[in-house]
Amino acid sequence: MNLRFDAVDIGNDALKGFFSGLGKENKVYIPNVIAKVEDRTVVEYEKNILHGLHVEITSPALDSKGGKYVVGNLASQYEENDELTQASDKYNNDQSIVLLLTAVAYDAALHLTPEENIIDVDVYLSTGLPLGEAEHRKEFSKKLKSVSHNVKFLKTPKLEGITVNVNFKHVLVNTEGFSAYIDLMMNEDGSDRNVELQGKDIMINDIGGLSTDTAVILSDGSIDNTNSKGIPEGVSPYLDEIIEKVQKEFKYTFKSRRELVDIITGKVPEDKNHIYVKSNRTPIEDIVLPILRKLAVAEYKHISRVWDKVPSIRASYQIGGGALILKDALIEINNTNHKFALRFIDSADDSVWMIARAYYKILSTYCAQKGIEMPKSNIEGKVKATIINE
Repeated sequence: MNLRFDAVDIGNDALKGFFSGLGKENKVYIPNVIAKVEDRTVVEYEKNILHGLHVEITSPALDSKGGKYVVGNLASQYEENDELTQASDKYNNDQSIVLLLTAVAYDAALHLTPEENIIDVDVYLSTGLPLGEAEHRKEFSKKLKSVSHNVKFLKTPKLEGITVNVNFKHVLVNTEGFSAYIDLMMNEDGSDRNVELQGKDIMINDIGGLSTDTAVILSDGSIDNTNSKGIPEGVSPYLDEIIEKVQKEFKYTFKSRRELVDIITGKVPEDKNHIYVKSNRTPIEDIVLPILRKLAVAEYKHISRVWDKVPSIRASYQIGGGALILKDALIEINNTNHKFALRFIDSADDSVWMIARAYYKILSTYCAQKGIEMPKSNIEGKVKATIINE
């Protein structure tokens, strides 16, 4: 029997997944961009499979029932591509399903042996929805579980011609904010970690691409349902504003939001907040910083409101890709205002992968309770955080 254990965070900016393990080799990262493409011209295939995903998907879970798509990095190269907007809900959005099924099929095709170019795989899936969509968890689970999904790789390097038939044996749909708390507090084997957080009220502020998901976790480990409310603010619209202004001023076109994020966060440190226009190194800091500060102010006001309602909160963890982008601005604003105990995950990698890692731990706990054997996996080390004003 072909069996895989998948933990997938369908983020507004990108899908992050751990597939049958928590090691680096189990990670899959796919930008949340798709484009409908029937065929594509290939002079030379991409060296990285994930940079050349071209699939045909047939699934009753899709409102469209199916189509041919390029996904992720490849889709970002097409002008007529789709990135999620603030009007998008994950639970009823075809793009989320296309991304999820592509990732699950990619993992299966990479690790399982096809028979006559066909792979049948059963999957235990752990994924999640924002707190604002929590009421739709059963609906989302049923949509995935009740049907079979077909993914055929078209002009995809190394996988062309392979068809993956996906059957979800069980689907755990978690809430995103609380899942981050699970990652902070629990090792993969269920043992405690970060015990200094036990017995304290804490806030988890997950700053995403299109929204901010905020969970208040009480000292007994339960969610404060009344005050665990996010805001419809995320980094994507602000990134789009930066992209538009840079294009207007410098005639420079970013291929995707991800390209801009890499520049803002200094993926190449010496090129932080710089672009190359006709080979000339050009600063864009004067555009980037004022725009990001607008979002940082909105986020800080939100944090302040939550703290006013729950004054017993001991610390607020800022997580997600948005936290990395806004870290400097939030620290500056905090230092001149309330001086809250804000915590930022030191590792950019940890901050981005917390939710997906939590989903895998939750899946591990579920399987252990049900007597289902999972692959052995080494968890990465204890998450370290920078503590501001505590």
